[in-house]
Amino acid sequence: MKILIRNQKSEMWQMVQSVAYANETELQKLLAEQPSLISLNEVREGAGPLVAAVREFPLDIGSVDLIGFTADGDIAIIECKLASNEEIKRKVIGQVLEYGANLWGMGYEDFEKKILDKSSRNLADLVRVNLQNQEWDEESFRTNVGQALQSGNFILIIVVDEINEELSKIVRFINEAGKPAFSLAALEMRRFQKEQTEILVPHLFGVVNTGKSSTAGLRKQWTEERFFEAVHNSLPKEIVTIIQDLYTWSRLKSKRVWFGTGTASGSFTFHYQKNGKSVSMFSIYTNGNLFINYGWATTQVSAESLQRFHQAITKIPGFEGIPDDFNKWPNVRIKDVFLDKPNVLNQFKEVVEEFGTYFVLL
Repeated sequence: MKILIRNQKSEMWQMVQSVAYANETELQKLLAEQPSLISLNEVREGAGPLVAAVREFPLDIGSVDLIGFTADGDIAIIECKLASNEEIKRKVIGQVLEYGANLWGMGYEDFEKKILDKSSRNLADLVRVNLQNQEWDEESFRTNVGQALQSGNFILIIVVDEINEELSKIVRFINEAGKPAFSLAALEMRRFQKEQTEILVPHLFGVVNTGKSSTAGLRKQWTEERFFEAVHNSLPKEIVTIIQDLYTWSRLKSKRVWFGTGTASGSFTFHYQKNGKSVSMFSIYTNGNLFINYGWATTQVSAESLQRFHQAITKIPGFEGIPDDFNKWPNVRIKDVFLDKPNVLNQFKEVVEEFGTYFVLL
């Protein structure tokens, strides 16, 4: 492959030089730092970009080079090989399939323990940090990851610096003739350089699986009608009354009440808006849980503001045990803190309202 570039001020084209990777670890590191370089939507219809990846994921049969995740809960198993490695031909196919087979049927908790072996954060926190300020439904993510593990609905990707015909043909055969539940692709990641400029040329090979993402079509925007229909069908009448009260109050006090996109549970979130920024304060779910959104708020408001809010809310009966880890999303059950306790409900509203008068944006 030849690649030529030129400066807009010059009429001369110059050829860039192909640059080899020092080793497979270098290729692995590059993708771990920016997993979105792999365009999953070209591999599987409806799949979003990879937002986080864990290197050297441990299994009984060996370590997977990379395990990547979309915000919706798709799982990508990624194995990196250089053209100089003999395993780039047939062995790598068996290797990546064996990794998928070993993950198949694993429970979410066991899977997360392996994540913690390689990362200082649990899986949800790892994804959340990389999403920064984006709205995200953790419960749906966990559900979809668990479903992918149980069904084996993975995205298997072999990343190489230079493809060979044998590997490309095997991938095409598996996808066209086998019609598997998983998706398989070979991705060539060639690298070029001209002076201080580096160029990456990703190219997918093989007819990829056109099946939809394991989460496609499941995530739908909840509405007030859908939310309260689910609440009425799943919770006692007295809890529904409390949630309705909090929702009505939220609509009065917040300029933005946002409904989530969960698959298993619906939610609405109370936001403050200031200087064009939206600050997420708390969320209420159709299962009767209330989450304090420290994890989002810590990226939006000052630590002093959050500390003041935390000191106020932990004085409310039922909220005393909320940790002051502002990277977390602590939660309480509505029936435990508010049922038959109108004074506690009013105290909660007062603390949230007061926060709106003093918080300082980052």
